[in-house]
Amino acid sequence: MTRCFLGFELTDDSRAYLRARLVPLHRTLSDGQHWPLRLVPPDNWHATLLFFEDLEETERTAVWAAVEGWLAEGAWRVLDFAWQGLALWPSPRRPALLCMEAARYEGAADWPLVGRVDQPPFHKGDTRHLLDYIPHITVARFRRGRGGRLPRPSDWEAVQPLLPVIEPEALRFDRLSFFLSTISPENPIYPREHTLLLPR
Repeated sequence: MTRCFLGFELTDDSRAYLRARLVPLHRTLSDGQHWPLRLVPPDNWHATLLFFEDLEETERTAVWAAVEGWLAEGAWRVLDFAWQGLALWPSPRRPALLCMEAARYEGAADWPLVGRVDQPPFHKGDTRHLLDYIPHITVARFRRGRGGRLPRPSDWEAVQPLLPVIEPEALRFDRLSFFLSTISPENPIYPREHTLLLPR
């Protein structure tokens, strides 16, 4: 059984745009502010569409076959996410991640995938996340248990002037990929089992 997920991938230009702003911020927060942050490799930056805890190979094949059909029919042609900026996820009181966060996306209700969430193998996915879709891109994770102190809400307020300006319209996606959630020191990037361009 394999942990895996569908995710929207940033265009190369968007990835480079974010990298130029977030790598210096990571240095500032980890070195200057002593936050126990680990930068997620930019090649891993994505917006998760649907996460599966465990799928057999035949189930992954079925999921991707459905996705191919939906893409051919024009699904996900428009991804108009309302990006709101950097945020501590899930909240400043319980930070686990540093993310680019968007407002809840009402348009997700019209995605063909939503009509299949109660059918196998889609019923094995994190349907709660899909049905209440809040797009986010994880750019850094907090290290735990290594002597570092997690920031408090007041710490987050204090670093607001240090946060870079990120123009929402600069974040665009051009691919939908099926990632295997297998990362190791030898392979720090999520392997992509399948990738297709989004319709234009």
